[in-house]
Amino acid sequence: MKDFVTVGRVKDGHGLKGELYIVLFAGEAEWLPKLEALRLTPPEGLDGDARSFPVRSARIHKNGLIVLSPEISGRDEAESWKGWRLEIPREFLVAARGERMYLIEVANFKVVVSGKGEVGRITGFSSNGAQDLLIVRTAAGDFEVPFVAAFVDKIDERGETVFLTLPEGLLGEEESGEDNDAIPRSHPLS
Repeated sequence: MKDFVTVGRVKDGHGLKGELYIVLFAGEAEWLPKLEALRLTPPEGLDGDARSFPVRSARIHKNGLIVLSPEISGRDEAESWKGWRLEIPREFLVAARGERMYLIEVANFKVVVSGKGEVGRITGFSSNGAQDLLIVRTAAGDFEVPFVAAFVDKIDERGETVFLTLPEGLLGEEESGEDNDAIPRSHPLS
């Protein structure tokens, strides 16, 4: 059985032919030329098994994809897939040496913050539209940390550790005795 990774969700039907508009969590799809089948899994709270459909065409659209399958006919059927999650084979998300890493490649890595030591682990990912966010689980809860060059000191692949320098308060620490704006998340995103 292949290992799959959730990379987006069906937002809506598109057009009249039964195309799906799929929002991507990372906002990009370098793996798109490899996509031959659309694998959809039910949203949380909905029972059901993963379904696969052949892909007739797929193209980038806004912050996602427009995908057409010969097995989905018409807008009404396309809209019935709203909320279902798109999964792709994990092997699509392995960068070659020297290439930029995919977010999934740092999943479950330890997080070490300059001046604080090890603070937690990366449990998921999100986006605020402008940048990718790491969801870091700490003793105080889950926090979204911008995954930007200004904060990343080093990524040790062998040691499965991301070394960061972060502004005070980003991980929920109190500053000057007052609570800051960092908001713990109740659960990580898939």
